[in-house]
Amino acid sequence: MSVKNVRTSAGSFLLVSPTRPVTYDAAGFQVLPWTEVAEITDLGEFGREYSQVTHAPLATRRTIKRRGGFNDGSITLPMARDAEDAGQALMAEALDSDDSYSYCIQVQDGSRFYFTAQCMSFKTSIGGVDSITGKTAQLEIDDDIIEVSGVSFALTYTADANGSIVGDTPQSVLQGGMGKPVFAQAAAGYRFLKWSDNSVANPRADGPIVAALNLSAQFEPI
Repeated sequence: MSVKNVRTSAGSFLLVSPTRPVTYDAAGFQVLPWTEVAEITDLGEFGREYSQVTHAPLATRRTIKRRGGFNDGSITLPMARDAEDAGQALMAEALDSDDSYSYCIQVQDGSRFYFTAQCMSFKTSIGGVDSITGKTAQLEIDDDIIEVSGVSFALTYTADANGSIVGDTPQSVLQGGMGKPVFAQAAAGYRFLKWSDNSVANPRADGPIVAALNLSAQFEPI
């Protein structure tokens, strides 16, 4: 038995989308427009729970237990209030909507949990003089929770004969993560022109990552 796959919850985050997936599967969720909800302090627990159905026959006195209906669960999400955060603004919109929004929780190893839910409350907590002004959202999950294992993508940056790359290349970045900055350094007598994807950002840091990247820096004479 190994503990190498045991991780903390540090680095986990929540994404929200006002759009439901066209197909209720991993592929359908992955193409949605996602926005991170900032300053969450606890992602709680979630998952399906069955009701217990019992039968107690007189003859044996033993309680017979079976599974009945199920509930896909709820999540309580405490967070520090950020009046300018786009994700928290979407949570407020979800509260005012009768439609279910889409949610994604990503944990430290890159695994993702996709689901839809109704936002039942989004309360403000003021507290005392030594308190952080907070918000708390209550989500009621209304369909299956789809778990997808973490996927990493390679980011490769190269330069032509008239320059070089400063920074890590290749990089391995979890889906949804950000790559490290790289800089295209021109050789003497040349200057940076553009990347092979026509970006002129230099340095550049790519993300959120949804696919592998293989980019080349191009230079021109001064």
